[in-house]
This record gives sequence, structure tokens and C-alpha cells, in this order.
Amino acid sequence: MDSVELLLEATGEELLRSDWDILKRAGLPSQARHTAASNRAHITLLAAPRIPAEYDSTLAALAEALPLPIHTAGLVLFRTGRGQVLARLGVVSRALLDFHQTVHQALDGVPGVTGNCVPDRWVPHITLARGMTSGQVAEALDLLPGDHGQLILPTLRRWDSHEKTTTALGSTTG
Repeated sequence: MDSVELLLEATGEELLRSDWDILKRAGLPSQARHTAASNRAHITLLAAPRIPAEYDSTLAALAEALPLPIHTAGLVLFRTGRGQVLARLGVVSRALLDFHQTVHQALDGVPGVTGNCVPDRWVPHITLARGMTSGQVAEALDLLPGDHGQLILPTLRRWDSHEKTTTALGSTTG
């Protein structure tokens, strides 16, 4: 799946990587086990089988609305066919909901957008681990801090899963 994502500023990235490291050191599933340079803490705005590069200039123009703040509000679980996904929940603000809606309107021609990303069904979150059992989730909850407070989302990027590349579409941090 290709995706359009919001990245965290450096301090927020460090906090989330700390979460990943806590899980990894405990022998639990963790995003820290993904060692690709493209593996960054992020919030997915839209995912689809293919997001053509032709949308990049439109998305870059939308990125001028960044940065956006987001408050993390504890942990959330998503059940999947391959175990549970543990994530930090992001509290939605009007600005974040409007930005999300605008991205979807701009990419209206992209087929196959995943249902959990569409407006009114989207839950902003930052994945910590995938494929966890219930026992592993219980252990993780004992280890992880409950909240990281307000974080800043200054950067928009597009992940191309076919080419395994990311394209920066705009950033307030250079």
C-alpha cells in the first residue's frame, strides 16, 4: 500500500522511537525491528494500492498549512488478521480533521483508498507494534508511558511501496 503521511518533529520522533525501543528491549514486537531508513513515526492520512506521483505538486501545496499540533492520548489497539496493532492515539482537532479532509478531496481520483483512512472513519494514530498477542499487549501496557502530550506534525510525505521510496511533499523544518 502506498500512503500519504504526516511526520513528527524531531522531539516527537525521539519519544516514539523510545516507545519502540522499550518494546524491543522487552522482547516484544516493535516498529524498532523495521530497520529501513524510511521507517519513521507517522500518522497515515490516506492509503491506497497506488498513489501516483502526479499528485505530489498538489500535496506539496497543501503542506503549506503545516505544522499541525496533535496531542497523544494514551494507547489504542486495532485487531487485524495477524494479531493486534498497538498504537499511540492522536486526539483530533478541527485543523487536523480539515487537513485530512482536504488531502482526501485532492486525491479523489485515487482508486482503492482503504476504508480506515476515509473521513468519518479515520482514527489518527502512530503505530508502535504489529502482530501482538493479548499477553504481549498486557506486558506492553505495563512498560509504556501513557501519554506523550502535544507533538508537532511539520512534514508531509508520500510512501511508494512499489519503489520503496519516500517523497517529501513539504516541511516547515526544511
